[in-house]
Formats: sequence, structure tokens, C-alpha cells
Amino acid sequence: MRRLLILVCLSLLISLGGYSQSSKRTSAYMYMTNGQLDKAKESIDEAILHEKTIADAKTWLYRGEIYYEIARSPLEMYKDLDANAHMVAYESLLKATEYDVKGKYEKDIALYMGNLTQVFYNTGNVAYQAAEYEKAIIDFKIAYDISASNDKLDTIAAYYIGMCGVLADKPEIAAEYLDICVKAEFDDPNIYRFYNRAVKQMGDTARALEIIVMGRERYPDELSLLLEQAQIYLERGQKDELLSSLMQAIESDPTNSNLYFLIGKTYDDMDNVAEAEEYYKKAAEIKPDFFEAFYNIGAIYVNKAAEFQALANDLPLDETAKYEEFSAQANENLEIAVPYLEQSLEIRPDDQPTILALKEAYARLKMNDKLEDLNKR
Repeated sequence: MRRLLILVCLSLLISLGGYSQSSKRTSAYMYMTNGQLDKAKESIDEAILHEKTIADAKTWLYRGEIYYEIARSPLEMYKDLDANAHMVAYESLLKATEYDVKGKYEKDIALYMGNLTQVFYNTGNVAYQAAEYEKAIIDFKIAYDISASNDKLDTIAAYYIGMCGVLADKPEIAAEYLDICVKAEFDDPNIYRFYNRAVKQMGDTARALEIIVMGRERYPDELSLLLEQAQIYLERGQKDELLSSLMQAIESDPTNSNLYFLIGKTYDDMDNVAEAEEYYKKAAEIKPDFFEAFYNIGAIYVNKAAEFQALANDLPLDETAKYEEFSAQANENLEIAVPYLEQSLEIRPDDQPTILALKEAYARLKMNDKLEDLNKR
């Protein structure tokens, strides 16, 4: 009789143990519905550790719901319960799917998975704003995967993955997801801009150019794509193609001083100083404080002066007339350079290369008063 009583008690204790854990799960759900997320978390965290409830889909569903509520709570006291609550919610719902072999909770799981998408968008955006691009990729990718599990193509998530991939120097990831956007005809010219950059990061400038050309065919008036194309030509040293792109860009944006400056710099690099000076001056007309435009014009004439002086210095000692002629031409070019260098210095009073160039010009041209003033700076 005593043996029977012991067995009955043991059986009852085992039964109560299982009931206790089931009760924890129920309590967790009730705490959640009452907004007591701290207690709900405590109860559900205990329930998932017990052998009686650890393999039950409902346990993991409740955990996913509770952690979802923590992740989206506006109250810091609850948000601070777990900074990674959105990820815990996602992993819990995956577990619920794993154990829900009969599909009993399929709709509930899908509902909360859908709700989590926005949470991952939000956390991804926070990471992006903080320049934590690799973390942002993870969050946006989960948002993408949730949609994919429901046979939906989330091109917005794909775009953000691609953009963050470029910024995180993860070009393979970026190219993969931006290619998805292109094939889905996602309507944003930036996909081509970032896709081009991803491919360039992988070292394939030929493919990068193909992508930009593809983008320009779709968005022929998009200035950003035209400038990206110009950048590729610049990097590849294709100066004629670069000029053509920049000229087209000016047609779209005729008041953009940077475009005129870039054309001037391209002509400068091609030793076409007349065209270079013309476009530098146009840049300065549009933007009167354009330091580089004024400085580069001055540099053109300083370099011309240096060329004439080099010719003079290479002459035999008995060719004094020719020496004087070349030296005079050198001085003439310096006299033209001085006002542009002075304008540059007015814009940037502490620019040392400009100060040095002016000192040398003043000394050579015997502009002693200006040299003295400059030396006092």
C-alpha cells in the first residue's frame, strides 16, 4: 500500500511539473496581453528550457510574439530587456515553424513574421544611419528573406542590401541584390549607380560601364548616371569619352560649376590650355569663390612661365638676345598668373602652395611691396 502511494505521488509530481511549465507558457501569454512584457519574458524564457515545452510549437510562437512586442515597444524599460529582441523573435518563429509539423499555427506565425518585417526595416535603418553597414545588411536581408518565404519579392529590401553592401565594401553581396533589382525593373536610377560601384569594387570596369549604359538607356536624363559614366571614363583614361559625357551633363545642368571645372581639368590634362582656361573661367563665373578654378588658371600661366625660362636657361651663353626674349615671355606669363593666384589666396588665405607661388612670382617680377606684405602674413 505504501509502495502504491509513493508511485501515485511521483506520478502526480511529474504531472504537476509538466503542468507547471505549461502554466508558465500560459502565464507568459497573459502577461504579454496585459502589457507586462518583463514578466512575460521571464516566464517564456523558463518555458523554453523545460523538456515538456521546449519542443512545442506554441511555446516558440508565444516567445516570438513576446519578443516582437519587446522589440517594438516605445518604452525604454521594455526595449532594454533585450537589445536583440527582434532577432530573438525571428529565430523563435523559425523554431515554431520547425515544430509545427501539422501547420496548426501557420497563420499566426506568418502574421508575426510579416509584422517583424517592419521591425527589421527599422533596425536596419538605425544601423545604416549609424554607418554600421554590415549590421544593416543582416537586418535588411532578414526582411528580404521573410518576404521570400511568402513567395514575395521585396525589391526595396534588396536595394538597401545592395546599397549597404557597397558602403560596407561587400561588393559581391551588393552586386547579387542589385542585379535582382535590375531584373525586376525596380524604378530607381540609383540601383544602376550602386550596382556600377559594386562591380568596380570587384575590379570589372568593363562590366561597370555596361551597367551604367544600361541605366542611361532606361533613365537618359538622369544626371547622376551620366556623372558615374564620366567617372569611369576618367578612371580608364578615356579623355575623349569623358569630355563627351561632361558636355552632355552640362546640357542637363548648365549652372553646375563643377562640371565646367571638370571639363577644364580634362582639357588641362590633355595640354589644351586654351580650352582649359575657358572652362575654368566659366566655373569661376558661376561660383565666384571657386578656389581650384582660380588656382588652376594661375597654374597654367606659372607653368608657361617655367617652360619659357627653361628654354632661356638651355641657351648657349652667347645667345643673350634670345635669352632676354624667353625671359620676358616668362615674366609676361607670370604677370597674367598673379591676379588669379591673388584671387585664390583671397578665398583661402592660408593655402601654402598659393603663398609660395605668389612669393616666387613677386620676387621675380620685383613686386617688392607685395612680397613684403606677403612675408608679414
